[in-house]
Amino acid sequence: MTRRRDDGMVTAELMTVAPFGVALAFLLLWIVSLGLTQVRLSDAARESARMVARGESTQAATDMARRHAPGRASVEVTTADGEVTVTVRTRSRMPLPFFSGIGSRSLESTSVAAQESP
Repeated sequence: MTRRRDDGMVTAELMTVAPFGVALAFLLLWIVSLGLTQVRLSDAARESARMVARGESTQAATDMARRHAPGRASVEVTTADGEVTVTVRTRSRMPLPFFSGIGSRSLESTSVAAQESP
């Protein structure tokens, strides 16, 4: 009875699976990054809507939203029927240069606040 040598078998299997593990890790990091970006957009939209509802200028609220939103966010403020609506949009990209075109997603958050009377 001869016995086969199994030396190096685990290493070969690990090298086959390792790229998928690395890709999965980057995918999970990107998903977490998208979630954090969405939270920052929601915070920026909510605080901006509150500022305009309290009577502060639209420009000050827009500047504040751009400071707190990630990337080059666009901010849209509309006032109608006693309500202030603020929408903050940005494009989130995967943090790796090679995959930045593949993992690009548009994110937006809208917040509505009732205008306060003076």
